[in-house]
Amino acid sequence: MSKDKENKFGTFLKEILTGDIFSKQFFARQIGVIIWGILLAFFYMNNRMVCEQSYKEIHELRKELANEKYIALYNESELLKASRIGTVKQFIENQELNLVEENKPAYKVILKQPEKDN
Repeated sequence: MSKDKENKFGTFLKEILTGDIFSKQFFARQIGVIIWGILLAFFYMNNRMVCEQSYKEIHELRKELANEKYIALYNESELLKASRIGTVKQFIENQELNLVEENKPAYKVILKQPEKDN
């Protein structure tokens, strides 16, 4: 190390040990660095708060989505249960409707369009 660097380090160490580092002159020389550090601290805290709020909202939305999936699954199973052939037959019998189950399979009617002469 050169004598100039040793002298600066010695002076800096002396200022720390004697408490002169907190003098008005030190703060006047370092005001830009101090302000920059304070701004970075504010941006860091603000960013952390925004991220925590976003994480909290994402967590709540995931829980809500899971609940909605369970509700949809339950409703789908209830609809499938209600649309079973046995359930429909029992409903018709309970309502005393005069409906009879058809034994013939369904068939498709195809209508032919008349050809046009040009």
